Amino acid sequence: MNILVTIDKNYLYPLTILLKSIKISNPTAFFDIYVAHASLDSGDFSRINACIDRKRMKIHNIKIDDSLFKDAPTIKRLNAAKVSYYRLLAVDFMPENTQRVLYIDPDAVVINPLDKLYNTDMGDNLIAAAGHTTGVIEYFNRKRLGLKKGTRYINSGVILMDIEKMRREYTLGDIFGFIDKNKNRPFYLLQGDQDVFNGMFTGKIKILDEKIYNLDEKTFRLFRKDIDLGWVRKNTAIVHYNGEFKPWKENYRGVLQGFFEEAKNSVCEIFPVELVS
Repeated sequence: MNILVTIDKNYLYPLTILLKSIKISNPTAFFDIYVAHASLDSGDFSRINACIDRKRMKIHNIKIDDSLFKDAPTIKRLNAAKVSYYRLLAVDFMPENTQRVLYIDPDAVVINPLDKLYNTDMGDNLIAAAGHTTGVIEYFNRKRLGLKKGTRYINSGVILMDIEKMRREYTLGDIFGFIDKNKNRPFYLLQGDQDVFNGMFTGKIKILDEKIYNLDEKTFRLFRKDIDLGWVRKNTAIVHYNGEFKPWKENYRGVLQGFFEEAKNSVCEIFPVELVS
């Protein structure tokens, strides 16, 4: 399977936990891990490689020119906002024979196998992702972006991309043109690259079950009458710690931290304190 992550130095530590969780939850699969970044050095990649099973994982160093998105709108509350745009470049830097790649935010853990997600039937869609918004917020997001009727606003923390199909329909020029055209429109790119995915690919997105493939604290609370932590352990594939509070920092708010702690217990102890605070 092809896995894509985009990070800066602030997310080195959680990335190793994500990779460990992938290994543990997928005991027989082989993974090509594409790490897109603008600032990591050889020492950083040595740390990453020291924390993986090299028999079942291969790290690919994808260096991005950070100036490509110097004028793109970013979300100030997220430290790695500009880095998140790098996943839009997958149509350019992924190997020529790539059919699919699964993007996962580094602030996530995998707690069940990924093969069902990776091999999902996407039909004519270009990407597959889950939604996190409901009610008025969902309506507002759909209206401000002009999304097609009947579609949902998706979260870009977990995205299955059909690279082969995307390359047939879009170029890098189309992506940069979309950002340039819309970056100054009122209320348009409020959520940065996430809005780009929603706006560019509207009508071509397969909606995934957020309880299974992109479960965050808000979603858990929303469905708390139907699911509990036991259900999550059995059924959820990806737990996503999006938002301001992170489980590797103090004062985490929520009930899903235990899945991160379980993965953390298996991570090699090579990170200085300043890299995990």
